[in-house]
Amino acid sequence: MNKKCVIIVGGGLAGLYTAFQLEQLNIPYVLFEAKDVFGGRIHSEQPKVNNDESLFHDLGPTWIFPHHYRMKALAANLQQNLFHQYITGAVVYHEHTNIAPKIIKNGQGPLLHRLEGGLYKLILALQAKLSKSNYQLSSQVDSLLKVNDTWQVTVKNTKDASVVIHETDNLILALPPRLIHEYLTPAHWASEALTKALLAVPTWMANQAKFIATYNKPFWRDSGLAGQAFSRVGPMMEIHDASAADQQGFALFGFIGLSSQAIKSVSIEDLKAQCINQLKLLFGEAAQHYEQCYLKSWGNDVHVATDKDRTEPPAHPDFHIKRFSQELSSLNLYLAASEFSEQDAGYLEGAINAADTAISLLKKELLFKSY
Repeated sequence: MNKKCVIIVGGGLAGLYTAFQLEQLNIPYVLFEAKDVFGGRIHSEQPKVNNDESLFHDLGPTWIFPHHYRMKALAANLQQNLFHQYITGAVVYHEHTNIAPKIIKNGQGPLLHRLEGGLYKLILALQAKLSKSNYQLSSQVDSLLKVNDTWQVTVKNTKDASVVIHETDNLILALPPRLIHEYLTPAHWASEALTKALLAVPTWMANQAKFIATYNKPFWRDSGLAGQAFSRVGPMMEIHDASAADQQGFALFGFIGLSSQAIKSVSIEDLKAQCINQLKLLFGEAAQHYEQCYLKSWGNDVHVATDKDRTEPPAHPDFHIKRFSQELSSLNLYLAASEFSEQDAGYLEGAINAADTAISLLKKELLFKSY
């Protein structure tokens, strides 16, 4: 068996950030990610028209809130620029199919930041900081087993189905609670209370779907609109300017007001067409002259959502991790996904906060063992 000081499971923002910190601390580790790319819920598409590799369009999280100081610091550390969410201009509100959309002046929301070029650039910047020998993509962890003081981690290569068992003294799980419950066999190592808590806490974004349409120019801005709209008609219930940078990569995105089960039962191409027609109704004829359009239903991504997520209404996660401090410490187990954060759980900031907490506890454990 292969043994490392630390094993990290999950290569989203929390897992990559944790690996980045361990690299800086010279703590040996290996990171396993089931998909063939990093990012987790940070998922982006590149424009196919101008082949500009510096731009990505976010289909997952996109906003950095004013109080998200850790995210701002990480972006600065990785030399990634932030820009303000475009909110200049009027907002469109559509209340009913029989009523024309209304234009509302000065209706903008809070001042939010976004990463210039798209949030996936942060993922690429983190990946570039890692030694290639310290991570494995297409490596799905199928089970965990605690044998005395050692974790046995069964990893399957999703390309050739080969299986390897790795060992570690310290295990960091950078996955949402329900994915841990679904795939990582907590019945083998967790108390009944911890197992129930993992199942109970919802996965953030698991029942969301986003649509993006890209354009060669921001026609809505030219018409005095912010690109922001709210609709009780649908299929998108909330729409925003999604341009990848302040003056390039122009786009609009919307949250689709359909459950993942409903989306699964319809034609994706038909749903995309409905979204374009809605943009045309809200912002004008120019909306039909898009370059590319993308749709991502997170509830239909098995690496994000579970059956329980798909059947429950969306809710903010609240795990109360401190109640399990003693059990987790005895297991040398660290929970680092955003849902485990005590502040901003589910958000980007929560991922960094949860990872920082896990790293701090790990450092104390390693320091204790060194004496």
